[in-house]
Amino acid sequence: MDSNQALFSDQEVKDIIDKDLLELMGAQNMPEEQKAELYQKMSDTVQNRVFARVDDALDEQGKQEFSRLLDEGDSNKINEFLQGKGIDVNKLLVEESLTYKMEMMSLFKKSKE
Repeated sequence: MDSNQALFSDQEVKDIIDKDLLELMGAQNMPEEQKAELYQKMSDTVQNRVFARVDDALDEQGKQEFSRLLDEGDSNKINEFLQGKGIDVNKLLVEESLTYKMEMMSLFKKSKE
């Protein structure tokens, strides 16, 4: 069992998976502008983590090719390239999103103790 899971009951883990992070922290009533800003920061963090994992999975030539494809901005070519390298970006997004939610909830829970 990983250290984050030990901090949460089975129901809390289910809630983390199923519910919005702001709802879990009791912040769902914050102003929409603040919510949008917070969601953007969370999205940027998860996206950066996914990029880091993709980067770790590629050799030097693959990194250069990936960078070139990103510059071109053709999402179909990017997806084909990553699939060809055996990298499932959707899976990475889910994994990193859940990890991020677990980390944030762990910090939130500790701050309330």
